[in-house]
Amino acid sequence: MTISKPEVKGSGKVKYVEVYNFKQPKLFSKEIMGKLRSLHDVLARNLGRVFSNTLRKKVDVHLQKIDQITSRDFLLNVESPSVIYLISVKDISDDIISVLPSGFCIHMIERQSGGKGETFSEKRTLTTIEEKIISRIMGNINKEIAIAWEPFKDFQVQSMIYESKPENIHLTSVDPAIVVTLLIDLGSHQTEFKVSYSYSLLKEAMSSTIMKNSSRFTMEKLSEDDFNSYKRTLLDANIHIQPLLGTTKMAIKDIAKLEVGDTITLKQRTDKPLEVRVNGVNKMSAYPGSIRGRRAIKIYEIEEEINEKELL
Repeated sequence: MTISKPEVKGSGKVKYVEVYNFKQPKLFSKEIMGKLRSLHDVLARNLGRVFSNTLRKKVDVHLQKIDQITSRDFLLNVESPSVIYLISVKDISDDIISVLPSGFCIHMIERQSGGKGETFSEKRTLTTIEEKIISRIMGNINKEIAIAWEPFKDFQVQSMIYESKPENIHLTSVDPAIVVTLLIDLGSHQTEFKVSYSYSLLKEAMSSTIMKNSSRFTMEKLSEDDFNSYKRTLLDANIHIQPLLGTTKMAIKDIAKLEVGDTITLKQRTDKPLEVRVNGVNKMSAYPGSIRGRRAIKIYEIEEEINEKELL
């Protein structure tokens, strides 16, 4: 079923509401997705050099998009035949899946053999000799993938398995995947190179490592004098204490009708103490009053022990 994007008019521009797919939720934060984009921008530039050397002509490679889809859906969208490699990485349970169009790979082989053709060849399964030539090129691509990931994870490629038909690939898991699409621009023709990382692979490789390696902050054990100095400074810091007069709920239509002089009834009873929040946490109760012309509260009961570590 196709869902049209509703228009939101205002300020002279037409805006669109993006439909959120609850079956394929976004699993990575914007920060991690930003790191992935930066990482693959570097990879794209390096692959431009690899393909230029292979084809003996200038080739530009650009990061086109990064999608979050299931591994199964990714393989369903891969054409058959294609040049598919399952790349096994040391200490990572799931494989990296890379996909290149077979016509582009055969074109690279022809250029390597001295051919000067500019058009892509027909799509077909590689022969044994052609597979060996492409595997050598894939070895160079894998080196660039490892170099791009180096600041975050040590990727040591253990093996590669070639496959031409996506339906022959049996996944060990049905995890969601991050699919990176790189656009290969040869001037007269364009094609795509896709790399799929499983969710478990990225979680293992990035969730902790990316934050440790890319963080500007480090942990350092303080001496006892430094610790006491910091503690004294923090204990003198001011925090918010908020007596809560009361709460209630109102319909939006009733709020819209409010005027000066209207009364809002709260759930708080006048004969009960007020809730007092320390740094946003309910810690005590108190009765309202005044001292020398200023509002004040008188502590009635400590609801929960006030822990200085919690406040800091």
